Amino acid sequence: MSNPRNDSGFSLVESLVALGVFAMAGVAMVQLQSHSLQTFTSVETRALADMAAQNELTRIVASDEKPAVGQRDSEVAFAGRTWRMSVTIAATSDPTTRRATIVVRETESDVAEATASAFFPTPELAP
Repeated sequence: MSNPRNDSGFSLVESLVALGVFAMAGVAMVQLQSHSLQTFTSVETRALADMAAQNELTRIVASDEKPAVGQRDSEVAFAGRTWRMSVTIAATSDPTTRRATIVVRETESDVAEATASAFFPTPELAP
């Protein structure tokens, strides 16, 4: 009598299928990580642009010399980056109040990363 053959372990086909499944899972994880890094970079850029805009608004509102109505563009260094900042000062229906709108972009982009607005009194016209 012969002993039945004991086949234990995986066959070559089963090993290749398992390797293929793990390879696809690895590719998916790398793509997910890449997307996560792109999202983080985008969020960081918007957050830094918003901080730059808020800093400019604070400077305008806290200043003793309020800017005149009009628009000015400038480049500002903030957080190790250079930003294009557009400041628009507009009159309102109340002659003692003006509105400041700040739009911040990266230097190489035309897309606004952050926009901030605030109203402030005009000391020379205030009662």
